[in-house]
Amino acid sequence: MKKRIILIASMGLLLCLSEVKAQALYLGIADERDRATIPTDYNRVLKSEFKRGNIIGLPTTAYVYTLGLRGWSDDSGGPAHEMAFAANKLYFRSGTTAAGWATWRQVLVTNNSGFVGIGTDAPKEMLSVNGNIRAHQIKVETSNWPDYVFKDEYQVPTLVEMEKFIKENGHLPEVPKAETVEKEGYSLNDMDKILLKKVEELTLILIDKDKQLKQQNDTLQEVLVRLNKLEGK
Repeated sequence: MKKRIILIASMGLLLCLSEVKAQALYLGIADERDRATIPTDYNRVLKSEFKRGNIIGLPTTAYVYTLGLRGWSDDSGGPAHEMAFAANKLYFRSGTTAAGWATWRQVLVTNNSGFVGIGTDAPKEMLSVNGNIRAHQIKVETSNWPDYVFKDEYQVPTLVEMEKFIKENGHLPEVPKAETVEKEGYSLNDMDKILLKKVEELTLILIDKDKQLKQQNDTLQEVLVRLNKLEGK
């Protein structure tokens, strides 16, 4: 009988310990919607809370979920880290006891098509940036580079044809209208090829005009020589 009681008690204790262990696998989310967080809230803990976005400095009044942690109880162990989960957005910031929180930074946004947005929540290309980009070098891979302009079979438009097109359309052939560019933007790849093509066409026109000018000068020199001979008689 005594052995049965011990066995039953052991089984009950085991069940209790299993229940406690199972509960420990879940992280509770406290409703702290109207309280801002500070880095020391996460000293040596991992904690999640329910918040109003504007209360913790986010550009939204909607509800968000925060998740923060810190491995030590003071700044000697490094900063605290906090993430905020909003609708289709993820924010991140770090902070110390001495300096407080740094500014929130939004993690890159991707839509259902896998497009990435920086500064925009609605990317329309593989990478959409709403702002300035600064780089040391940008390399664009392309094809059909317009060296075909220099082939014999290519028909270079005349200046008369260009003038007629400009008067009728208000822009160069193949170059998009200002209204289209202002509304839709333009492709660097396409525009580089268009502009190079125009430079190459104008180069050929200038070469041809230079030949014509030299021929005219030669003819004029011959006429002057003849005139001088006639006047010498």
